Amino acid sequence: MERDDLKHLHALLQHVDLVLLSHGDWQPISLASWEKDFEKHLEDRNYHQFVIEADGKPIGSMVLRGDANPRSGTGRFGIGIHDPEYVGRGYGRDALETFLDWAFRMMGFRRLKLQTLATNERALRLYEACGFQREGLLREDEYVDGAYRDIVVMGLLRSEWEARKRATVE
Repeated sequence: MERDDLKHLHALLQHVDLVLLSHGDWQPISLASWEKDFEKHLEDRNYHQFVIEADGKPIGSMVLRGDANPRSGTGRFGIGIHDPEYVGRGYGRDALETFLDWAFRMMGFRRLKLQTLATNERALRLYEACGFQREGLLREDEYVDGAYRDIVVMGLLRSEWEARKRATVE
């Protein structure tokens, strides 16, 4: 993600329903505040921000947070397609597959984990199609859109990702 992407991504965050699905919450935030947050994370080697692009413009984003203990090799991430014109068209899967290759093969992560709303069926199908396993359920863990919602915890080990990659090649 580059500073030039922020204005367009900030505008996409006005699609509240899509933001709620991927982030679990939404609140108005100024572009200046968002830029300040971006600057804060630039020097953090355990925080990686990515933009998802299509047709030469940002359509979504990803964030990877590395574990505070490097020996664990664990990272936590989130992904969202925030442009309604691009939802359900395979861009999230393409971005996630590219991200997984980078995180496991290039960065050496041993495990990736995520949390998503139990009601976000599209995301659950995507994560399972990419090999993630459901590891738990946090009941009524987040207050989203006027109600307490369950959160699904999912994880993927590098060994599982590698086995899946080998199976698709054979």
